[in-house]
Amino acid sequence: MTVRSHVLLVDDDELTLQMLEATLEGDFQVSQVTSGVEALARCQSDPPDLVVLDVDMPEMDGYETCRQIKAGGASSEIPVIFHSARTSIEERLQGYAAGGADYLSKPFDAPELLAKINLVLAHRDRQRELSGQLDEVMNAVLSSADMVGEAGVVLEFQRQLVGCDSYEAVARAMIEALQRYALDGCVRIRGGSEVYSGNAKGPCSALENSILDHLQSQTEGQRIRPFGPHTGFTYGRVVLFVRDLRMDRGADMDRAESDRMGRAIDNVALLVEGAVQRVGALEAVVATKDLADVRYLVSMTRDALTDISARNQAQRQEVKQVFDSLNAEVENSFLHLGLSQSQEDHLSSIIKQHLEAAMGALGKSQEVEKFLGRVIHKLSQHSA
Repeated sequence: MTVRSHVLLVDDDELTLQMLEATLEGDFQVSQVTSGVEALARCQSDPPDLVVLDVDMPEMDGYETCRQIKAGGASSEIPVIFHSARTSIEERLQGYAAGGADYLSKPFDAPELLAKINLVLAHRDRQRELSGQLDEVMNAVLSSADMVGEAGVVLEFQRQLVGCDSYEAVARAMIEALQRYALDGCVRIRGGSEVYSGNAKGPCSALENSILDHLQSQTEGQRIRPFGPHTGFTYGRVVLFVRDLRMDRGADMDRAESDRMGRAIDNVALLVEGAVQRVGALEAVVATKDLADVRYLVSMTRDALTDISARNQAQRQEVKQVFDSLNAEVENSFLHLGLSQSQEDHLSSIIKQHLEAAMGALGKSQEVEKFLGRVIHKLSQHSA
């Protein structure tokens, strides 16, 4: 028997809770509470697999509730989907900062709700599979961080890029470099028809993807821009979102920390620029391979066309010879058939008409050959 995932619904509106439960109860084990305090208690006593959390609630709103769920203990790994009528990028950033996995608008769409829950649960399962690998990577990163200075991180990243043969490999190298700076975030690399988005644990969550979408849509203005206490880097092919890296360093930050943040932004920008260069090199490799494929295809097509042309020429000659032989035999038979001159002329005319029709049909194939020849010539020029 399949064990159904447990979804906890948190909302101070009873009607919303009833509608949510009616939508989900066929696929999940559903329970509900009406406040953030109750949600925290339930997450400790009977941890659900996922929480659908209202943002606007009295006493403790959804963001604070999520922060406390994620604060530690058994509940810290429970994924949270926020449910709110406020869906601006600022609200989504607050949800991301609080630790949310996705954001659902009110009023909700049932298919979208089910799809988001299934996606988040699948993402959680994938993260659990990768947790062992992540621990090994983190241990290696932490041990190397003591030996490599800030400038050394950039140099080591540039060295690693040489061996990166895919967009995912470039993204992984960037995330590892961020971790050496004690930073965390998510990155998207777009090149040609391929896109990879990821974080330290694997593929990006839906909420991270929405933030990267917003960053990527900002094609004008600054390449580096603040997002509250976070910073976004938009460099065309490479988009990076770094948590808790502040550009707006005010009086509340001491001088040493402010200087560290400034150096970190400069160094991260160098990482992104290096990634852009490597992605461009990978695209060039793909383009070179595509060009070689085109040249091979052009060569194969040219050879095939040459063979077709030779076969058509032979066929034209063969058809003409058949009709010439037929005409000769018919003329020889006139002596024995006792036909009048007009009848003989009529038969000869019929044979001649069919010969001209057959040769005309074969002539059309020559026109096709000439057209294909012009196409091949143009392809050869472009692939040269």
